[in-house]
Amino acid sequence: MKNLLVLSALCALWAVPVHAAESSDPAASSETQSHIMAPILVEDTRIVVPSQSTLILEDRRKGPVTDGGDLLKTFPGVSGGRMGGHGMEPTIRGQNQSRLNVLLDGSFVHGGCPNRMDPPSSYGTSETYDEVEVIKGSQTVTQGSGGSGGTVLFKRQTERFTDDAWYRGRAGGGYQGNANIREGFFDLAVGNPTGYLRAISNVSVGDDYEDGDGHAVRSAYDERTGNFLVGLTPSNTSLLELGYEATRARDVLYAGAGMDTPQTDHDAYRMKFGHHVGGTILKKVQGQISYSAIEHLMDNYSLRTPPSATMAMRAPSTSDTWSGRMSVDLEKGLFSSTLGVDIQDNQRDAVRYRGTTASVNAVQSYLWPDVTLTDVGVFSEAQWRVSPAERIKVGLRYDRVEVDADKINLVPNDTMGSVAKLSAANLYTTYYGAASSSDAENNLGGLVRLERDMPGDLGMVYLSFSRSVRTADATERYLASNNNSSTSSRWVGNPFLEPEKHHQLEVGLHRKHNPWDLDTSVYYNDVADYILRDRDHNAHGAGNATIYRNVQATLYGGEMSLNRHWAPQWTSGVTVAYVHADNDSDNRPMAQTPPLEGALTTDYDDGVWNVGAKLRLAARQNRVDADSTTGSGVDVGKTAGFQTTDLYAGYLHDSGIHVKLGVNNVWNEDYAEHLNLSNTFDSTQVQVDEPGRSFWLTASMAF
Repeated sequence: MKNLLVLSALCALWAVPVHAAESSDPAASSETQSHIMAPILVEDTRIVVPSQSTLILEDRRKGPVTDGGDLLKTFPGVSGGRMGGHGMEPTIRGQNQSRLNVLLDGSFVHGGCPNRMDPPSSYGTSETYDEVEVIKGSQTVTQGSGGSGGTVLFKRQTERFTDDAWYRGRAGGGYQGNANIREGFFDLAVGNPTGYLRAISNVSVGDDYEDGDGHAVRSAYDERTGNFLVGLTPSNTSLLELGYEATRARDVLYAGAGMDTPQTDHDAYRMKFGHHVGGTILKKVQGQISYSAIEHLMDNYSLRTPPSATMAMRAPSTSDTWSGRMSVDLEKGLFSSTLGVDIQDNQRDAVRYRGTTASVNAVQSYLWPDVTLTDVGVFSEAQWRVSPAERIKVGLRYDRVEVDADKINLVPNDTMGSVAKLSAANLYTTYYGAASSSDAENNLGGLVRLERDMPGDLGMVYLSFSRSVRTADATERYLASNNNSSTSSRWVGNPFLEPEKHHQLEVGLHRKHNPWDLDTSVYYNDVADYILRDRDHNAHGAGNATIYRNVQATLYGGEMSLNRHWAPQWTSGVTVAYVHADNDSDNRPMAQTPPLEGALTTDYDDGVWNVGAKLRLAARQNRVDADSTTGSGVDVGKTAGFQTTDLYAGYLHDSGIHVKLGVNNVWNEDYAEHLNLSNTFDSTQVQVDEPGRSFWLTASMAF
């Protein structure tokens, strides 16, 4: 009833006969091309081009978030799955995990947990980046292979210094009451026109939160991040930057997993360069090389009580990733293009040990048996300005993928249980008829996109067709999780998986006509060899293990963002997102598909004061794959719909002091997102419940 009152109030604002002035946004992204109209505002994000949203983190109106995945959930059309308070798994257009390309300051980071306690976005600490860009669907071939669901770019962009000032910075902190989250950060840069030094740090600590029914949910975490950047800027057209980043996470609790994370260490090293040549044809040369090293530990006894005295388990793992890219921008007449090469080399190793809490040293499984996946890609993306109002973009990408696993023949030495000790090779042979320690692929992808501007510079329409190819990741291909007593609890990767081929057709409209603006798109995605996490259903006489196989799949849906500008300071918005996903081979719904979602927002912002409200609505999700005896059982079950209300406000002083405050989930609704995992600690929660009412406050100062 309370949400209905808020909904009525928000809708009433839509009906007010206000004569609005044209709204413009002077903070348009530098990447906006001349044929694209000024960005439009939807919630916290600016739509710069169709299906692309950008968030300037300093301008964000909302309160503290626990990690980059939590931040991405605030983007229209982006859903998230939770197993605790940290490590949200983002989903775009019904696709997640390695179907999304997530780049952190230009580099790839692959998490260290086989169960994805730490997806790449979890290392995107929000206060250490300048902006986040979300590209939905397959819109480019320049940001790595795959990316069928979308691309997420966490960006740091240090502005070149002038002679007028030698330093700039920002510092602040925040508090969120429900989970007792305490956050502090600083960002300080010093320099001159020829170079700079920049240091960034963020500390975020949270306790268990309470859901809407007052039940505690295991979600505590402690994370500290530091960055140090050294840049050379001899001119406005040249940059050389070296960077080091360290993240330390401690005592991270998970209500939706069988283990917690006492420790995760991440160290990242980056070097990037760019130079605007300004030649007749060659315009720019840029590149980057990065190294990411993750050491991750999960166990079931340091932060919780193990199921029995002899079932203490720990699983140390590592994930080391080299990534690099070099490209050149060319332009001649009506043609412009980008040519480049990129590489990812990821090595993952994980071993699970069993024993008593005093001695957990028996090898129970070689989870990731020393898996190395190397992807070398060559790409070209060109645009032809057919006329002042029409453009054609064409992209082509080739990837050579090589993968090997060096420990598949090692046999665990754990003697407990009635099930035989099996090497990874034994497990692969049991469920797939053979074993293989290596594979190679030659993958070809591309896109064609047609754009046409509307008369009067009021917007554009576009049509695109793309083919993106995604190779199986280390877990899908080589995971080897045995079980000492139950074959149905095994989890086994498939070394013989074919890569996914996504063929997507998309039509969209970007329209602005005072006082309205609209961004909408519909898409259809036909997937050959979709990599499905499924159950074996005793097909090989070895229980109901979790396995992987290729199937045919179809995904289709649409998104819409509509704004109404009542006056230069007042804006109301509506967003809607829907995706329908089918496993065509088995004639059943695809698991982990978000329901129909929408939001109503109204905001006032005069540059000094801002105040706003958001009503979020999610429909019931009945299309599930929840029965492990006949399907995959990946879904927990059907999920009820829900409505939540958030209120927020802020004040920006001329001195640079910025104070923001608000309350999330005003009416203390008890609900769970459909993508959340089951709660292993609370039988009353089918899925991990979201936080109840949360008051928050942040304060920062720019200098």
